[in-house]
Amino acid sequence: MFKLSLCAAAAAVAVALIAVGGAVGRGTASSIVVATTLSAADEVPAPTGAVSNASGSFSATLVRSGAGASMNWRLTFTGLTGNAIAAHVHTGPRGEAGPVSVPLCGPCESPATGTANVDAAVLAALATNRAYVNVHTPTNRGGEIRGQLRSVATARSALNAGQEVPRPRGAARARGTFTVTATKAGSSATVRWQLTFARLTGRALAAHIHLGARGRAGRVVVPLCGPCRSGVRGTATVRGAVLAALESGRAYVNVHTRRNPAGEIRGQVPALALTLTS
Repeated sequence: MFKLSLCAAAAAVAVALIAVGGAVGRGTASSIVVATTLSAADEVPAPTGAVSNASGSFSATLVRSGAGASMNWRLTFTGLTGNAIAAHVHTGPRGEAGPVSVPLCGPCESPATGTANVDAAVLAALATNRAYVNVHTPTNRGGEIRGQLRSVATARSALNAGQEVPRPRGAARARGTFTVTATKAGSSATVRWQLTFARLTGRALAAHIHLGARGRAGRVVVPLCGPCRSGVRGTATVRGAVLAALESGRAYVNVHTRRNPAGEIRGQVPALALTLTS
């Protein structure tokens, strides 16, 4: 489970991924954000000493540059058993130790910031959830805290009747907002969302994420709630065509009422920058 401090799902809704057919082009971006939280529990081999309070966070913006990328990063940590003698980006899957790929600092003080060049091999590792950050101390020279890197993107969509297809009845004043944060690990992503709405023609019977370009109706791919209250939050895991649609801006959210069962308000979800342009 990705442990970034995103909005916790106060009223978690269990959402199953619904497989969909048809080709949907995956969106790419020239700049993405990768991040993680670091803990002793994730370090391999397990660190020794009083590490129960050791923790940290890492975030970086990657900008495509030729076959690689430039990385502007920030690292924080606290509760270590001693001085941070070094920190690196390593390549390796969760649960396995891997070689140093990008030196970050050494010795390090919190907060630490810097820039680095990332080659194509590291980018490939990031795309397959096989890169991590760790911090080393004299007690734990192999690493005291560690976190697997994942790409993260947030988007906000305004919902209204004018975007709904077909056009709803009597809903000119209805409004809503959908906020989503996606955390991608390899071929899947966890999306944490919140939906608010007001001035509907009646009770919100259901809300969904659909596949579809702006101005076109599409099939349901992620059920959100039903019935719904404004302010509802939830979490879903998406992959395949659904993830590709969210990355390319070809997904939308709408809210259904008894008067407008096909949808009363709708908003296109802006493309989520989770994959660096190749």
